[in-house]
Amino acid sequence: MIMKLNINDRAALAIKNNTKRVEIRVNKENSEHDYSILKQNDIIEFTSNNLGAFYVKVKEVNYYNSLDELFTLEGTRYTTSSTNDKEEAIRNVSKLDGYEEAIKKNGVYAIHIEYLYSENTVWEELYEKAKSFRNPRDVSGMISAGGVGAAILTKNHNIYTGVCIDTASTLGMCGERNAIANMITNGENEIIKLVCVDSKGNVGSPCGACREYMMQLSKNSKNIEILKNIDTKEIVKLEELIPDWWGSERV
Repeated sequence: MIMKLNINDRAALAIKNNTKRVEIRVNKENSEHDYSILKQNDIIEFTSNNLGAFYVKVKEVNYYNSLDELFTLEGTRYTTSSTNDKEEAIRNVSKLDGYEEAIKKNGVYAIHIEYLYSENTVWEELYEKAKSFRNPRDVSGMISAGGVGAAILTKNHNIYTGVCIDTASTLGMCGERNAIANMITNGENEIIKLVCVDSKGNVGSPCGACREYMMQLSKNSKNIEILKNIDTKEIVKLEELIPDWWGSERV
């Protein structure tokens, strides 16, 4: 499930910077949202002025009868972006439109969240993730790994990463296929965007085997966007890299 919510700029930046990991919400009268239905791994699409649309994953949802109970058990460090003082936090939240009366009647929810990505900066974020996982090393006398990193964004808004594994007798795999294996292990099979970063930190293009691999994943694979240049944000769709789409009738 995806729930769409608005959020102020300060809280949005705090979520992106990982200094706010709990969103406080109240079921108000005549509201279109019911926070009691949120479950682990649901997605929230927040919209703010500074970040535009960005996505978070729900980790857990806790219900409390009052703000005092919430801040006593949850603390203030990751629940508010404005203060670490409990009493001030209670006053600040109580000032929000309709919150005080709604909390008295319906209680309050502490929604634990994990930042995923922002639509405005998704290519930069995928690039940094792919780059950060590179760690060239010898695994053994016959295996080396980590020279190339890859990051993929899925239809369900999750990001998976992988590194290349080079072996004797061609038994290894590219970073892209490693990331795809990670995705499939987690129950998904549809990629939206892909970034590959080579050993020099440059954006690379998937090899023929990786292109074929992605083609066979889904009937929508032809629409996968692949980054060509991080500075210009130039992209190419997988369909352009495999013009003779032989697998379209099978997947």
